[in-house]
Amino acid sequence: MSHFLIERNRLGYTQESIAERLEVNRKTVGRWDNGAPIPSDKLAICLDLGFDITFVLTGRRSSLEIANSAELTAESAIQAAVYATEEAILSVYQVKRVQKQLGVNGEFDAVKNLTLIKKAAEVLARAELTGDFSQDTLKKVFEMAGEA
Repeated sequence: MSHFLIERNRLGYTQESIAERLEVNRKTVGRWDNGAPIPSDKLAICLDLGFDITFVLTGRRSSLEIANSAELTAESAIQAAVYATEEAILSVYQVKRVQKQLGVNGEFDAVKNLTLIKKAAEVLARAELTGDFSQDTLKKVFEMAGEA
């Protein structure tokens, strides 16, 4: 079962209702339910509909709750940095895959995209550490990746 399908069900959307909202046909939603890549413009709409895009893309819920701890420890800062880096790489990869900007064999050149990954990791780490992580944070990262 795909993370998209789990999230769609959590929010109570049928294939037909989400297809209508995303202006695609039901078969397209069915392919996404089975794990096919979702275009970034459709992910942005899903974000506006309440989808946890981090979960859809990675299977992990969007917040680590680090900012709610009484004291920021080195370990929690490292955890946030690792999380932000992982999310940045996955987000940039997803956008590049949808835009068909991967290598001939589907490879992703992280070095070529390093500046973008670093910017995305900075946005994500800052949001995690300050407690300002939201769906808008992910939307900003997707927009950055789509513009690059």
